Amino acid sequence: MAGRGKDQPGGHEGLSGPPSFDALLEILNSLEYGVLKAAVLNAALELDVFTVIAGGRHSLVGIADSAHADKRGMEILLDALCPLGLLSKSGEGYFLTPVSDAFLVRGKPAYYGRWMLEAGLGWRARGRAAEGIRTGKPVGFDASGSEADEIWASDVAPNTLVWPESAERARRMWRTVGVGRETCPGARVLDVACGSGINGFVLAQDDGRARVTSLDLNPRVLDVAARVAEAMGVTEQVSLRRADALSGDLGREEYDVVLFGRILYYFQPDQVGAILRRAYMALKPGGLVVINSYIADEARCKAETALLVAFQLFVFAPWSRVYTFAEYKEMLEAQGFGDVGQYGDGLIAARKGG
Repeated sequence: MAGRGKDQPGGHEGLSGPPSFDALLEILNSLEYGVLKAAVLNAALELDVFTVIAGGRHSLVGIADSAHADKRGMEILLDALCPLGLLSKSGEGYFLTPVSDAFLVRGKPAYYGRWMLEAGLGWRARGRAAEGIRTGKPVGFDASGSEADEIWASDVAPNTLVWPESAERARRMWRTVGVGRETCPGARVLDVACGSGINGFVLAQDDGRARVTSLDLNPRVLDVAARVAEAMGVTEQVSLRRADALSGDLGREEYDVVLFGRILYYFQPDQVGAILRRAYMALKPGGLVVINSYIADEARCKAETALLVAFQLFVFAPWSRVYTFAEYKEMLEAQGFGDVGQYGDGLIAARKGG
């Protein structure tokens, strides 16, 4: 358990002594309680505890009976959920908190539990990562399969409630690449694999003349995007279309901006090139393509988040690849884009000539 000290292996220093154990201890100690928290949430979601409580069961016996669970084990689980802010306790009763009520009750519009179980926590899949590395096959849900529609929809569903926070991040992104009402009034924007759609919708919010076309292959995701557009007050400025990023028609010289979020890493370089070529054709002369995604460092040894995401992706989509800036630059320039620049750790923009 926690609290391992430096009196364990590797405590001796010196050129001729054993290597320091401190780096490994730091990883173990920083992860241990995080893993325990994840285990607690995973168990609660598998037992559907939050939905049970939302249905009116608040006593330990009632919750345990409804979940067909051991009373003592359930008590330990429920108590552990309290300091995590996912349950509150009053006398002998357990009650939902605002966050669990909003996001962890099955059947509610912003339910996030399906995504957490299958990918966000990915408990079983990550535990089988070695198998995936041996075989090169998904060990979690197949991210490209039609059965994944509900899981992807669960990933974006919370944005029906928390879109203001995401909108501020999106505005910072657009400011960074110089896109806004002043610089590109009445912009025509294409958001490819739009997810919740917020990244494009903020431009419509800030400019009543802007128009956004949001594409996604998943109809369930588009349903969420429609609810988000309504919440943001931009429904009349938004067109939602079901389309495949790899093969869907992107149009010809229709858009001032084409946005790719976290999607291109699901494709091989030749496929990315083909997608970028179609984006080039869809842009007006001088139009901007923006890639907002994880970017690996050139040596693939320092960008911790991007490299961990690459591992995560491999568990579910072994064909995926988190690209470096140099790789993106080469693919963009091969399709005719110029002025390719990186803005921070995860943002690239390039311009169509003419």
